[in-house]
Amino acid sequence: MHICKENLALNQTTWQSSSLWSGAGADRALDGRYADLDVGGGQCAASAWGKTTAKWRVDLGGVRSIHHVGIQYATDN
Repeated sequence: MHICKENLALNQTTWQSSSLWSGAGADRALDGRYADLDVGGGQCAASAWGKTTAKWRVDLGGVRSIHHVGIQYATDN
């Protein structure tokens, strides 16, 4: 059995409950870039300071069967 790990969320429409600053929204998390995982590096979504929870949503364009969800946190390089 062959399992393909397709990124269903890549470049899809996104939303997050709060952003650290304008331009640090959820779309950064789904653009396929991950070479610079510092919050200021332009490739990480960042929620507002002081928030104890963050919510993200992605529109997959329909009902999909999902086996695995991976989340890469900012590493501050």
